[in-house]
Amino acid sequence: MDSSLLVFIIAGFLAITAYIYLWYLPRKKRRAKHLASITTRAGFSFKGDIPLAPKEQFTPFRLFCLHSPGTMENVIKCSSPRFWIFDYEYHIPRDQDVRQTVAVFEKGANRWPTFIIESKERERFTVAAMRMLTQKLANWQLNYQEIDFSSHLKFSKQYRVFCDGNQQDLKKLLKARILDFFVREKGWYVEKMDQWILIYRRGKCIKPKDLETFVKSTSLIFKVFEGWNKSFAICRKYQYWYFRQMEQIFTFVWRMSAPIGHEET
Repeated sequence: MDSSLLVFIIAGFLAITAYIYLWYLPRKKRRAKHLASITTRAGFSFKGDIPLAPKEQFTPFRLFCLHSPGTMENVIKCSSPRFWIFDYEYHIPRDQDVRQTVAVFEKGANRWPTFIIESKERERFTVAAMRMLTQKLANWQLNYQEIDFSSHLKFSKQYRVFCDGNQQDLKKLLKARILDFFVREKGWYVEKMDQWILIYRRGKCIKPKDLETFVKSTSLIFKVFEGWNKSFAICRKYQYWYFRQMEQIFTFVWRMSAPIGHEET
């Protein structure tokens, strides 16, 4: 073997080893430590890494079926409302790894229509092409069909909607106020299947300092869809007030229990 090639191989191996042990693992430990501190003080339960594919723990959401299943990292649990927050990573073949923080809420025995709301985002052609291919395959496997929302121009420019059932039934539930909500709140992905609802921003892994904002945002989205099963018992006149009050209560409880002077990584 040529000596220059051998030197190159050894140098590459040492560089990868240094990256793993001097940057990747220490950073991962600091993140887990800060998340554990914040969640414990806020009354949540920090479970760390769970060697279990999320589609086995919950349901086969499309996100968990697109690629080889990953595991649940930095798992946070709450009993009321019942939800899980964790980091999930998947790989786009021949391109890149995609890592995001996701929230999964449980609605008990109630059943919602199965659907997907996905954000339209700009990305590199190679990434977009491979993602579209894998998503089309997953949609075919899960029997999802795209719904036309061109009647709501702003929403249709920012989002796509898929479902596996009667499209007209879902369109009746996705009223203008819900579509307007997503026009204001850009970049979200929402999947509903069985009693679970999955909420995340693709490729966005939150920092520990942003956990409060992430919980508030995903909880608000969950409340928007929870209104379907309450037959809109809260009048439209008071819906915005209701959500603002819920947000203020959550913020107050969080700040009362959060550590003072905490620094994030």
